Amino acid sequence: MKPFLLFDFDGTIADSIHLGWKIANIIAPKFGHEKFSPEQFEHFRSLTLPKLLKELHIPIYKLPLAIRLALAEYRHLINELEPCVGIVPMLAQLTEMQIPMALLSSNTGENLSLFLKRLEIDAFLWVDGTSGILRKQHRIKQQIKKHKLNPKQVIYIGDETRDIDAAKHCGLKVIAVTWGFHTPELLISHNPDYLVNSPDEIVKIVSKSI
Repeated sequence: MKPFLLFDFDGTIADSIHLGWKIANIIAPKFGHEKFSPEQFEHFRSLTLPKLLKELHIPIYKLPLAIRLALAEYRHLINELEPCVGIVPMLAQLTEMQIPMALLSSNTGENLSLFLKRLEIDAFLWVDGTSGILRKQHRIKQQIKKHKLNPKQVIYIGDETRDIDAAKHCGLKVIAVTWGFHTPELLISHNPDYLVNSPDEIVKIVSKSI
């Protein structure tokens, strides 16, 4: 039976790492920080969200504000965003294989639509923007119920530890990608079912599951 692929957006489909660094430096002064160096930002990739907030001395209650500011800047820079290397041909291959796919992201629905429309990507059956970094587990459950999906057939594909944790809590298999925000070492520590270094490896995993 064909799996249902549920993709994360930032760092998985969209190459938003450099954009994230730019946005972080725009909003950093609002939280008492100077601009971050490339070395500092690379270090952040090795930290889970709670550890990152602790290191930056940002209390959890200020996280919603940080997200709102970041997404507002993201909207202004959306035209700079490009897909990760190999993603477009991967989506074309999976579409040719008639693999059902959807997109679920902590980014806004507006940003997702602008990106997909500009790049003429129409591989997804549905797209859901949560606008909340802490709500992914809840949204996964909602969408599985709404679209009457069998969790045992769904594979979640993402680039952060919170993707792995949320998907596993919902009973999904997880493919963690190494070209996104979190480092391979950090991803491995959260026990994804698969760890891939390129989009074509996702096609191979799916091919073996059919």
